[in-house]
Amino acid sequence: MLYQTTVKPNAADEMDSIREDFKVIYEKHGINVIGHWKSIEQPNESFYMVQYESEDDYQQKTRILHGDEQYLRLTSQLNEVRTNFKSIKLTPK
Repeated sequence: MLYQTTVKPNAADEMDSIREDFKVIYEKHGINVIGHWKSIEQPNESFYMVQYESEDDYQQKTRILHGDEQYLRLTSQLNEVRTNFKSIKLTPK
């Protein structure tokens, strides 16, 4: 899964901190974060990639995340500064 997030221009540093906290939660639930990248052209835009074993694995882990209070709190914090979000499901060829 590839995620693209854009935040308010003055919130890029805050987003970095929130992303680090998300990474800890993902690791706690066995979700493999492959990497996190920032756009050179737009420092307030970032991308991160997460690996799931299958669609069922994605669905199960998403349900677990939505029951995690820390995840919900961080999502709320991110929503306060986020201006755009896109997720793309990818599959190996």
